[in-house]
Amino acid sequence: MFSKNYSTAKRVQAFSSKGDFEKAKKLMIEMSENYKVLIDLFPENTEDEFDTEALPTVWEEKDAFNALMTKASDDMIKLTSVIEDSEDIRGTLKQFMWSNCKACHSRYREEH
Repeated sequence: MFSKNYSTAKRVQAFSSKGDFEKAKKLMIEMSENYKVLIDLFPENTEDEFDTEALPTVWEEKDAFNALMTKASDDMIKLTSVIEDSEDIRGTLKQFMWSNCKACHSRYREEH
Protein backbone atom coordinates (compact mmCIF):
# COMPACT_ATOMS: atom_id res chain seq x y z
CA MET A 1 0.00 0.00 0.00
CA PHE A 2 2.89 2.36 0.77
CA SER A 3 4.48 1.61 -2.60
CA LYS A 4 1.15 2.22 -4.30
CA ASN A 5 0.82 5.58 -2.56
CA TYR A 6 4.35 6.52 -3.55
CA SER A 7 3.77 5.82 -7.22
CA THR A 8 0.42 7.60 -7.00
CA ALA A 9 2.10 10.59 -5.32
CA LYS A 10 4.53 10.87 -8.22
CA ARG A 11 1.56 10.93 -10.60
CA VAL A 12 -0.17 13.57 -8.44
CA GLN A 13 2.93 15.72 -8.71
CA ALA A 14 3.16 15.23 -12.48
CA PHE A 15 -0.50 16.04 -13.10
CA SER A 16 -0.42 19.04 -10.75
CA SER A 17 2.72 20.42 -12.36
CA LYS A 18 1.00 20.23 -15.74
CA GLY A 19 -2.14 21.92 -14.39
CA ASP A 20 -4.27 18.79 -14.81
CA PHE A 21 -5.90 19.21 -11.42
CA GLU A 22 -8.94 17.01 -12.01
CA LYS A 23 -6.77 13.94 -12.60
CA ALA A 24 -4.54 14.93 -9.68
CA LYS A 25 -7.51 15.36 -7.34
CA LYS A 26 -8.88 11.90 -8.14
CA LEU A 27 -5.51 10.44 -7.20
CA MET A 28 -5.36 12.54 -4.03
CA ILE A 29 -8.67 11.08 -2.92
CA GLU A 30 -7.41 7.59 -3.73
CA MET A 31 -4.33 8.21 -1.60
CA SER A 32 -6.49 9.52 1.23
CA GLU A 33 -8.48 6.29 1.24
CA ASN A 34 -5.29 4.21 1.12
CA TYR A 35 -4.01 5.92 4.26
CA LYS A 36 -7.21 4.92 6.05
CA VAL A 37 -6.65 1.30 5.03
CA LEU A 38 -3.09 1.36 6.35
CA ILE A 39 -4.34 1.91 9.88
CA ASP A 40 -5.72 -1.64 9.93
CA LEU A 41 -2.78 -3.34 8.24
CA PHE A 42 -0.57 -3.56 11.33
CA PRO A 43 -2.63 -5.37 13.98
CA GLU A 44 -1.20 -6.02 17.40
CA ASN A 45 1.25 -8.92 17.70
CA THR A 46 1.85 -9.28 13.95
CA GLU A 47 5.36 -7.82 13.87
CA ASP A 48 6.93 -11.15 12.91
CA GLU A 49 4.20 -12.52 10.67
CA PHE A 50 4.99 -10.57 7.53
CA ASP A 51 8.17 -9.63 5.72
CA THR A 52 7.86 -5.85 5.63
CA GLU A 53 10.21 -2.88 5.78
CA ALA A 54 8.28 -1.58 8.76
CA LEU A 55 10.20 -0.92 11.94
CA PRO A 56 8.95 -2.26 15.30
CA THR A 57 7.96 1.33 16.16
CA VAL A 58 4.83 0.86 14.00
CA TRP A 59 3.55 -1.57 16.63
CA GLU A 60 5.22 0.05 19.64
CA GLU A 61 3.75 3.46 18.80
CA LYS A 62 0.55 2.28 17.15
CA ASP A 63 -1.51 5.29 18.28
CA ALA A 64 1.08 7.72 16.88
CA PHE A 65 1.33 5.72 13.65
CA ASN A 66 -2.46 5.72 13.30
CA ALA A 67 -2.57 9.46 13.99
CA LEU A 68 -0.01 10.06 11.25
CA MET A 69 -2.01 7.94 8.78
CA THR A 70 -5.16 9.89 9.71
CA LYS A 71 -3.32 13.19 9.28
CA ALA A 72 -1.94 12.07 5.92
CA SER A 73 -5.44 11.08 4.81
CA ASP A 74 -6.90 14.40 5.95
CA ASP A 75 -4.07 16.36 4.35
CA MET A 76 -4.72 14.72 0.99
CA ILE A 77 -8.34 15.90 1.16
CA LYS A 78 -7.17 19.40 2.11
CA LEU A 79 -4.79 19.31 -0.83
CA THR A 80 -7.69 18.79 -3.23
CA SER A 81 -9.15 22.11 -2.12
CA VAL A 82 -5.98 24.21 -2.24
CA ILE A 83 -3.88 22.87 -5.10
CA GLU A 84 -5.59 24.81 -7.91
CA ASP A 85 -5.17 28.16 -6.17
CA SER A 86 -1.61 27.53 -5.08
CA GLU A 87 1.04 29.90 -6.32
CA ASP A 88 3.72 27.38 -5.35
CA ILE A 89 2.51 23.94 -6.42
CA ARG A 90 5.75 22.22 -5.42
CA GLY A 91 5.65 23.80 -1.95
CA THR A 92 1.98 22.95 -1.50
CA LEU A 93 2.62 19.32 -2.48
CA LYS A 94 5.51 19.24 -0.04
CA GLN A 95 3.37 20.64 2.77
CA PHE A 96 0.32 18.41 2.31
CA MET A 97 1.74 15.27 0.71
CA TRP A 98 5.51 14.75 0.76
CA SER A 99 6.00 15.87 4.38
CA ASN A 100 3.72 13.05 5.55
CA CYS A 101 5.66 10.55 3.44
CA LYS A 102 8.90 11.77 4.97
CA ALA A 103 7.53 11.70 8.52
CA CYS A 104 6.45 8.09 8.12
CA HIS A 105 9.64 6.95 6.41
CA SER A 106 11.91 8.55 8.98
CA ARG A 107 10.03 7.07 11.94
CA TYR A 108 8.48 3.80 10.81
CA ARG A 109 10.45 2.39 7.87
CA GLU A 110 13.79 0.61 7.64
CA GLU A 111 16.47 2.42 5.69
CA HIS A 112 17.34 0.94 2.36
